[in-house]
Amino acid sequence: MLTIWKACWGSEEPEKAVEEACELLKLLEHELKGNKFFGGEKVGLVDIVGNFIAYWRRAIQEVVGVEILTKEKFPKLYAWSDEFVNVLQESLPPRDKLVAFFRGRFESTTTTSN
Repeated sequence: MLTIWKACWGSEEPEKAVEEACELLKLLEHELKGNKFFGGEKVGLVDIVGNFIAYWRRAIQEVVGVEILTKEKFPKLYAWSDEFVNVLQESLPPRDKLVAFFRGRFESTTTTSN
């Protein structure tokens, strides 16, 4: 999670942070082993822990314009992310509010650093 955060949120070495994040996502992609969720056919603890990757990352990527987890690079993880969000949609914060929150944070950090 920290590596993805750095890759999206302005590391001093963004290319290196994206590369590190992709390496870690490859490990997760492998662990799905063709299952719908990490534990099989039902949402489990690992899936819940991964909610940052499944839901929050999407909003952050939209705001900052960095694509790390794409359908082309990580098809299994991308499908898992879609399925996780579909199953837990009612429990997750509204996407538009989440994007607005991150947009405000991103704009405040970029204006203070200039």
